[in-house]
Amino acid sequence: MKAKFIILTPVYNDWKNLSKLLTNINKLFINKIKQKFNLIIVDDSSSEKKFFRRSKYSRIQSLKILKNHNNLGSQRAIAIGIKYIKKTYKANHNLIIIDSDGQDNPEGILKLIKKFRKTNSSVVAKRGQRKESLWFKICYEVYCLLIYVLSFKKIRYGNFSLLRLKDINSILKDDNLWGAFPPTLSLNLKKISFITIDRDKRYSGNSKMNFLGLSYHAMKVFSVLRLKILIVSFFYSIILYLLFAQDNFIIFLAFIFSLFLINFSNFILSARNKENFNKNFKKIKVYNFR
Repeated sequence: MKAKFIILTPVYNDWKNLSKLLTNINKLFINKIKQKFNLIIVDDSSSEKKFFRRSKYSRIQSLKILKNHNNLGSQRAIAIGIKYIKKTYKANHNLIIIDSDGQDNPEGILKLIKKFRKTNSSVVAKRGQRKESLWFKICYEVYCLLIYVLSFKKIRYGNFSLLRLKDINSILKDDNLWGAFPPTLSLNLKKISFITIDRDKRYSGNSKMNFLGLSYHAMKVFSVLRLKILIVSFFYSIILYLLFAQDNFIIFLAFIFSLFLINFSNFILSARNKENFNKNFKKIKVYNFR
């Protein structure tokens, strides 16, 4: 039996870009994939009215819009969508997650499906060339470097992925999903296949991500990796003690204090994930479109 696909995308006041994205996905499923798909849109409490018509997309088998009671951010909107899908769909469905602004090229869906059919494992799109500003590229490289230095984990991917339903079950058991999606995948899936897809420009408008937003996202990722960071911090503490404790005790204390602050903030951020996840999930409103 041919596997069915659910496409999940978060949106916040980006209905025009979402409309263009869905037009391109619809053409892809008509011309190349040749089957229908189910669509889940998580409306992250948009203040603007939706900007697309269901009737335009012949390949959408069913459409549901989940509306958050307030703006939670794309990572938590994805977590809400995944939890809903687990409660609603059966095992012969597979989940494709894609951003709604056009930066995830919809042609990449075909690459994800081909890799999935070849490996029978969940597939994640690594970031290739990026079209963002120079400052963002630099900050992103620093962010990836910090993840590796603090946790010894390489995470150079975002949301664009194809997940088997049983893998969804695995990541939903981890409350860290409320913190950030990519590191939760890294911690919970034993087998992941990777492909490289370039990051495109938004169809229109400016990105809502700024330096503060990227910094907060990094903190949430670190909080998901908190146990690995804690172990690595102990390792660094021993090295720092051997290097600086005798002759440069102030430098040693400065490093140790920095590691303490990082670990303390990680555990504080993660402390209420389960409670907040369940509380916000109960408040969503579900709209069905046939």
